[in-house]
Amino acid sequence: MDFCCHFLASVLATLVTIGVLHRYIVQKKKNSEASLPRPPPGPAGNLLLGNLLYVIGPLRHNPHRGLASLAKTYGSILSLRLGLTRTLVVVSSYDVAHEALTKNDAALAARLVPDNVCALSYGTTSMVFLPSSNPLWRQLRVIIGAGFSSSRGLNVIRPILERRARQLAEYLRECSGSGCPVNIREVVNGTVLNVISNVLFSEDVVDLRVQGTQMFKGLIVPVLEEWSKPSICDAFPFFAPLEHLLGSRRRISTHLAKLYNFFDQGIIKRRLASCENHNDLLDVLLSRHAMSKLTRQEITTFLTDMFIAASDTSTVTVQWAMAQLLRHPDKMKKVTFELAKQLGSKDFVMEGDLTMLPYLHAVVKETLRLHPAVPLIPREVVGDDVSLGGFHVSNGTGVVINLWAIGRDERAWLHPEEFIPERFLVGEEVHLTGQDFIYKPFGAGRRVCPGMEYTTRSVPLLLASILHKFEWRLTDGMAPEDMELNDRYGTVLNPATPLLVVPV
Repeated sequence: MDFCCHFLASVLATLVTIGVLHRYIVQKKKNSEASLPRPPPGPAGNLLLGNLLYVIGPLRHNPHRGLASLAKTYGSILSLRLGLTRTLVVVSSYDVAHEALTKNDAALAARLVPDNVCALSYGTTSMVFLPSSNPLWRQLRVIIGAGFSSSRGLNVIRPILERRARQLAEYLRECSGSGCPVNIREVVNGTVLNVISNVLFSEDVVDLRVQGTQMFKGLIVPVLEEWSKPSICDAFPFFAPLEHLLGSRRRISTHLAKLYNFFDQGIIKRRLASCENHNDLLDVLLSRHAMSKLTRQEITTFLTDMFIAASDTSTVTVQWAMAQLLRHPDKMKKVTFELAKQLGSKDFVMEGDLTMLPYLHAVVKETLRLHPAVPLIPREVVGDDVSLGGFHVSNGTGVVINLWAIGRDERAWLHPEEFIPERFLVGEEVHLTGQDFIYKPFGAGRRVCPGMEYTTRSVPLLLASILHKFEWRLTDGMAPEDMELNDRYGTVLNPATPLLVVPV
């Protein structure tokens, strides 16, 4: 009897203890959760797919616009769930972007790596996708900084850029007598590719006078097209083996291998065999290779990075600037009047002339505001206790900064949807490198675009070369007000239709 009483008392005491401990643990967990900032809001999703159907549907072709529309419903910071494992936080306001790229710069210094760049292990040696803590990333950033940002590097680029800009103007003058339309993207992109190739390895890769697809473009375009497509593996990583065998990763591997072969077995092999010094970036890269600081594969990936990152961004900005000027004849008259007044009888524009062309620079800045070449900046959180806009953002979460939405924020810009270059002439309040995050077309923080200085020199010179001593007419009698300035999202933000115009 005593044994039974003692046993029951022990069981009761144990149950009470367990109950008290359970209540304590639950309460502590609630208190702990209550002390953390809540996660950002977002649209309700499927239990298995999350918001994936929305992402591959309405957001697939114009994600910058779709995300800006969602921000009007859920706020300037919102979250989307892709499948079972991936969460994206989207930032659409300049104040939260400032918080993300300054206060949390170190925690967001990693790049969100899509599955498509895993082909041939590209992402493991690419400066674009390596984490900023990686020694190779730091070494390559120093090299590109010396070549494309430093005073010495920009002085080396200057005669190359001026020579190619003059060739572009000469080619357009040859075309002006035919009455045939010119594809602005094609001629500008060919010029930019030749500038990049001469800075890198002192060779042209495009002949402007040859119509149709040329060898180098035939190598690089398929890679860009495949990289611009979404991959199911970003939401469901377990599909990766199947994607490698049958999907986009297999196609990218095929195209990328051809591009690698062009650089490694063509450009690099010829330079090593010649033993010549050309005072270009390839000489710098090969000197580091000789000291075992870089492998040939890392050099090949670097060359690929440079053509992809530097060529399309400059090309698309010139293209959008021309489209906006043709859509707004009054702005076009202001630019051409400024060019005629400052350059007079000079046949060609030189870089030194650009300091006398403030309205041209305002046109470029306004173009970058409305049409940032890379509208969405992807990052990944690599730290704990990160909060944005008062919301908790956990480690491993993807963070996307919507520069396109920030450039059209009604709180920051008067008439944000209108093309008004004059807004950049009043007091010069807004600068590319300032602390005001209402205008950051090249990003910010330690992963800011390393070619910003080069782009801000090359784009005005190329645009001025196209406009000086030319009158441009739309095809088929189209009126300026009939132009549609729709965009198409890819590796960069291109106009939806090619810009075909006639030079006179």
